[in-house]
Amino acid sequence: MNFSENLKILLDKQNLKQADLCRLTGIQTSLMSEYVKGKKSPTIKNAIAIADAFRISLDTLVSNQVLSDNSLVSAKPMPENIINELNVDNEIKQLVKEYSLLSDDDKELIKKMINSLSKKN
Repeated sequence: MNFSENLKILLDKQNLKQADLCRLTGIQTSLMSEYVKGKKSPTIKNAIAIADAFRISLDTLVSNQVLSDNSLVSAKPMPENIINELNVDNEIKQLVKEYSLLSDDDKELIKKMINSLSKKN
């Protein structure tokens, strides 16, 4: 498998759209589309950002075995239908989606930060 095939598999397994990954990584949608189509290869910086978004190592992202083992894709985003049912604005929905991709340790850190900031006000 090559990078673009791995990227397609990751997007599918994580139930993410290219636009979602672009928001998580800061990569332009047109550039991400070229990565997915295999027309361009990412810079090291962008490849690292993509690997980080999926919570996998860079070598896993570019390897031939990327998803032969389902355990390589551990973070599962919150299902889109649940997010869409939330009675909040789109910015909050996006934050919920991104939060659902975090590791348990990172989620705990975010909770502590929110609690600390809310006590400040």
